[in-house]
Formats: sequence, C-alpha cells, structure tokens
Amino acid sequence: MEINSITSNIDESRKRFKFRKRERLKLRSDISLLFESGRSVQSEDFVIVYRNNRLDYSRIAVAVKRKFGKANRRNKLRRWVRECFRTNPDRVPKGYDFLVIARKPLSVKFKTSTYWSVSKSLIELFERIINEESNTRNH
Repeated sequence: MEINSITSNIDESRKRFKFRKRERLKLRSDISLLFESGRSVQSEDFVIVYRNNRLDYSRIAVAVKRKFGKANRRNKLRRWVRECFRTNPDRVPKGYDFLVIARKPLSVKFKTSTYWSVSKSLIELFERIINEESNTRNH
C-alpha cells in the first residue's frame, strides 16, 4: 500500500470526525431558548437539555459548575464530552441543540472515571433522546 493512500485515508477519517465551529453552541440567546422550550433527560452523571434547531446538524454546549473541581478537571470533562460528541456522529440525533450539564455524583467519582465510562453514560442519554423523539413523532 502506498504512503499517499494511507495518509489520504487518515485525512478522510479526520474530516469525517471533525468538531466544527458550527457545531458549538455559544450564543446566550440559543442557550436561553434551550432552557425556555427545551426538554431534558437525565442520568446519575449528566442532564442533557435538548431542543430541535431546524438545522441539518446538531450543536452542543457543556456546562460544569466550579464546585465540580479545579479548572483542569472541569476542562478535562468538557474535552471528553466534546470528544464523545465528535466521534459518535451516528449515535447523536441530528438537528438538535444540546446542553450537557455535569451532575454532582460525577464530580465525586471523576478521579477514578475513564473517558470510556463517561462516553458510555452520554451515549446512553443520546439514545434515550432518540427513542423519546421517535415515540413523540409516532403519537
């Protein structure tokens, strides 16, 4: 196999899993809309507030309180959540805005948590959103 074909395959996979600027939810007005008219699902570790955004892609914001821990712990969790969102595009519903909020129990066990355990918890919530939305459309 030629080196150029290997690097082109790597470049293709990077493009497919990019976390683009347009996928970031930053405007205060968008986040306020989420709280006003969004729905939520929750687990022991996270609350996800979501709302249909009428776009062909989803956007995400992550909120972690200062009580969670020092800045490096909060930033590490934000990176993990964004990485989960970025690498699992097939498991995240398209056309929604998401606000992922970390809960207190996660801060307690975060030191011993791995990326994979956090990712699994998030994916389960995204799958619950898919199920709830498909149920509401059918009724």
